[in-house]
Order: sequence, then C-alpha cells, then structure tokens
Amino acid sequence: MKNVYLFILVLLLSSCSSIPISTMLKFRSFSEQSFVALNGSEIRSKIIVSQPFTLDLEKIKLSLTLDNDKGVRNFTYPLDLDMQKTIAAQDGFFTSTPAKTEYTFKLSELAVKNFKETQNLISDQFKGETSFSIAAGFNEEPTEGQLVTLSILLQLDEEDGYFTLIDNADIDVGNED
Repeated sequence: MKNVYLFILVLLLSSCSSIPISTMLKFRSFSEQSFVALNGSEIRSKIIVSQPFTLDLEKIKLSLTLDNDKGVRNFTYPLDLDMQKTIAAQDGFFTSTPAKTEYTFKLSELAVKNFKETQNLISDQFKGETSFSIAAGFNEEPTEGQLVTLSILLQLDEEDGYFTLIDNADIDVGNED
C-alpha cells in the first residue's frame, strides 16, 4: 500500500512541476566521466517561447558550474542560432495554445574549444557537483502581469537526443520583484 501512495505522490509532484521527473532521474547518474565524454559540437539547446516574445540572440549563453571543496567555478559558453521556426497556435476543445517560436542553438566554434579545455580541467579526482544552465533575454519590454510560456530542452549528445529542463512553464515576466 505504501508503494501506491508513493506512486500517487510522485505523480502529483511531477504534474505540478515544470521540471520533469525524468530529467531529475537522468542527471542523478551524471558523473565527471559523463561530462568528460561529451562532444561539444553535439551539444544543442532548444528554447521555445510564446509569442509575442522573441529572444535576444546576443544574450543566449550556456553556463556550467563546478562546485567542489576547492570552490565554485563558473564557465560560460556563447551559443549560435542553428535554427528558428514558428509553431502555429492551436485551438483545442478545452484550451488553446498560443503561437510559439522555437529556437535551436549550438555552441559557437570558440565555445566548443573552451568546452574541450574545461573537460581537460576535470580529472577522475574531481569530486563535486556539476550543473548546467541556460541564460536568455527577450527583445520586448514586458508589461506588468504579462506571462510568457517557456520550455527549455538540452541535448548533450545526438544519440540520447533532447531532454526537458523546463516544460511549458508560465512565467510572469512583467513582475518587477
């Protein structure tokens, strides 16, 4: 019976979360060896934003944070636009989805080189936490109370494809707090 309650709890948490449980489970086993094995030229990021917002392409960056007993180190890798497409609005029976713009980014040539240098810094003796983040900004100035629906996906290698970091999160971009 405890397993049933645990299953229901996990189901409820995953349905309320913008970060899928599958992503959390994927990174549970991500190690330094996994990081060193990555090919920087295969890393991609997909950002999907609801219109009327568009991304400021100059502000898109992939960041890596290494945190161990020697301190915290941050590495930033500029991203180049690989592809951009518009996803049409969809009207459903109960809800409708606004039009969206999907951006696909790859590491710039300089970023691939810097990524390889970062991998060389990490050895088997590295013990600590590794985290990825993606920074983005908008071209439009949001008004108070304005919401944007945002999804962020990351591909670390072509074989595994994309996994979701944030899934259709409604973010109040017009809030000054």
